[in-house]
Amino acid sequence: MSRLASPRPWTGAEAAAAGLHPMGVRPPFRAYLAGLWSRREFALLVPLGDMRQRSMDTVLGGAWHLLNPLIQAGIYYLLFGVILQQRGGVENYAAWLIVGLFVFSFTQKAVQSSARIVVVKAQMLRSLNFPAAILPLSVNLSELLAHLPALLVMVGIVAATGVAPAATWLLLPVLTVLQLVFNLGLSLVAARLTVHFRDMDHLLTHVLRIWFYFSGILFPVTLAPEGPLRTLLTLNPPHTFIAAARGLLLDGRVDATALSWAVGWTVLAIVAGGVWFHRHEGRYANAA
Repeated sequence: MSRLASPRPWTGAEAAAAGLHPMGVRPPFRAYLAGLWSRREFALLVPLGDMRQRSMDTVLGGAWHLLNPLIQAGIYYLLFGVILQQRGGVENYAAWLIVGLFVFSFTQKAVQSSARIVVVKAQMLRSLNFPAAILPLSVNLSELLAHLPALLVMVGIVAATGVAPAATWLLLPVLTVLQLVFNLGLSLVAARLTVHFRDMDHLLTHVLRIWFYFSGILFPVTLAPEGPLRTLLTLNPPHTFIAAARGLLLDGRVDATALSWAVGWTVLAIVAGGVWFHRHEGRYANAA
């Protein structure tokens, strides 16, 4: 009787060509990016499910994405704009404050929500073979979907305070996409840090709160004394996005300096965050 021939094992090149990679092994960075792109539908489906889950958990559901910054704005406006009369020389303080709060809130929520995502979803990483960066990416897409109605509310409030619509308002979606990429870079850093230091998400709450007060949201950074301190506050990453948004919506102009720094911070965040997160790929499944 003839013996059946044993199947020839796949070579590494053949497996890679078929899109297969060994579990627990970090693929090359270019292949890693290709894997993310090939699974983009999965990255979009997860946030849609999260949005539905949020709507089921509470009576108001996703409306809290709008209510939280609005309630904060009301409190801060009452305290600083009415009671203390400390508006820093800003005439349309209500709109100025709203823009700062909504823009910063986008980054704050994205980073906080991404911090523990890899730790929480480690079991999924052990069961399914996909790039771990999809998890922070899906969180950021979820926050973007929740932020879009907030943008409409923000623009509506600005118009309601008497600011005439300008052509620069059309650039707001471009700035939002830029901020999305910046948020993703920070989220990748926060997600990996939490894998190594489980208390990172608690520490992050305080870091973001301090960052809030140093981002020119409540007072103009021009109130700081001239010198290194004012320069640091002006170049603070969240402030560059806030200043760019205020220029588009309130002044009807493109703040080239703020926008240039926002682009620079975005490139730095996504490159540094992406490379650093990728270096630990293959070991995130053991995070739990």
